[in-house]
Amino acid sequence: MEIVTGKMPTEAMFDEETDMVRWVETVLDTPPGSEAREKLIDSELKSLLPCEEEAAYQVLEIALQCTKSYPQERPSSRQASEYLLNVFNNRAASYREMQTDTDK
Repeated sequence: MEIVTGKMPTEAMFDEETDMVRWVETVLDTPPGSEAREKLIDSELKSLLPCEEEAAYQVLEIALQCTKSYPQERPSSRQASEYLLNVFNNRAASYREMQTDTDK
């Protein structure tokens, strides 16, 4: 979460009522394209990965799964790695498809 959002869990915006996990969870529930959702992704990261917002949101969803209260609800390290690889592979496939379309 820290990498995608560019925020630290100790920032002043987080308190006892709204920690980083709850903030991400709440904002991800807002409609796609909303201003609040756009603020989830670190502005410095956006400039490095243009048009990759959906992949960043998917990474945040995986991070939320990894922070579930009960360990039995969390994915194993192997599962989390597979989820992240799936996001990467889907992104890479989409990029290759875009390149093929522009070559035509």
